[in-house]
Amino acid sequence: MTLDAFVYCRCWQDGLAVPPPVGPVGFDEDGRIGLLAPWSRETADAHDAVDEWVRHGCAHEGMELADEHLGAWSGVRSFEQALREAGSFGTLLGVMPRSNGGQIPVAAVPRVVAELDHFERAARLTDQTVLVDEGSGRPLYSYIESYGGVFILGPDQEVGVDPHGFFVVDKTASSPTVRFRAMRFSQRVLPGGYLELAADGQLLRLEMSPIGSFLPEPPQHFAVESRPRTAADYSFIVGALRRLCAASLTTGNPVMWT
Repeated sequence: MTLDAFVYCRCWQDGLAVPPPVGPVGFDEDGRIGLLAPWSRETADAHDAVDEWVRHGCAHEGMELADEHLGAWSGVRSFEQALREAGSFGTLLGVMPRSNGGQIPVAAVPRVVAELDHFERAARLTDQTVLVDEGSGRPLYSYIESYGGVFILGPDQEVGVDPHGFFVVDKTASSPTVRFRAMRFSQRVLPGGYLELAADGQLLRLEMSPIGSFLPEPPQHFAVESRPRTAADYSFIVGALRRLCAASLTTGNPVMWT
């Protein structure tokens, strides 16, 4: 799951767009441009026609001046965690969405920009707990507090990392039970979709894809480490937010989360 956002252009508001095929057209209660008549079988074709007009009615695709991908929800939650730990970012934390949908009101945008400036210039961030490929030193997963460190959520187990190490929790018991925990461990891929984890006398076999399966070759050895981080580590999401805010200030339209 990912988070995206956009800002409408002013072409329709300023009379620069092709006239809509039917009406009435305006901003609905969610802040989106569309046919204001309630949807029904009788109005379905009219809604489709207006949706097509929004997509192609001016020089901007979808009537969007800015359209940004902010990344996976895990990255968004990591950014929010950094904001909370650094302190003094109440507006930013208040406008970041809990799910897809909603908006940053135009009135809040100048304060958001000011907080982005302060974050990049002066934020002091704590070290981050990460699970790394011990062979390459590459970080694979980080501890995200709002997820309890869990990065693999299955029907029978939860797999994650926190300041106390890598862990596997059995969810099939009457109460969740930690079956494996270690600061350093290895994995071995077994036939039939099984995985073997080993560390300090612990040995666990479970039905699960290899950790780091998104890599060309999953690692064999892992370690949990604490690594420093800076605001520059969040340059991707900060840059996207800056561009969205710039478009909002230019148009007077809100940032729309999708």
